[in-house]
Amino acid sequence: MTNEQIVSEIRNGYSVTEYMQLLYESNLLLIKKFIKPFAAYEPMENLLQEAYFGLWEAVQRYESSKQVRFMTYAHFWIYTTVRNYIVKCGSTVRLLFNIREKLTNYSRAADKIRREQGREPSIAEIVAFTGIPDTEVRKLKTYAQGEQSGHSIGRGRKLDAFGYDTRRF
Repeated sequence: MTNEQIVSEIRNGYSVTEYMQLLYESNLLLIKKFIKPFAAYEPMENLLQEAYFGLWEAVQRYESSKQVRFMTYAHFWIYTTVRNYIVKCGSTVRLLFNIREKLTNYSRAADKIRREQGREPSIAEIVAFTGIPDTEVRKLKTYAQGEQSGHSIGRGRKLDAFGYDTRRF
């Protein structure tokens, strides 16, 4: 049975639970590929569960008359659902996704430089490694230090439109 046929059966109300399970299991490798970029933010089990909800959303909204393969269409809904989950529930402190992504890139770069050179990296080294402007790297460094020490990012602070602390560094 093709994915499109399974979706048609689900939408017609025939054994919805069984067919959703079949759809999920038969596309699990592809679903894992879709959510792999988010693996650094949350445990894989949580991401897979959210991916299932995205798959369900795709089944509800899919129109076979558009001549698009179902999993191509489902990719958008799975990606969107998982991304929204991370933004809403990914951590105690809510950061915009692009800020969280930059923070992850900063942390990876700093860890790699620490491992290779056995010392704390300079701002210039991280800028060269990531391509993030030095003003943002300074802010990210402050946030990363706050995360490591267990302090809440932004608690009692004014944040600008990008989610950064408005204080001067």
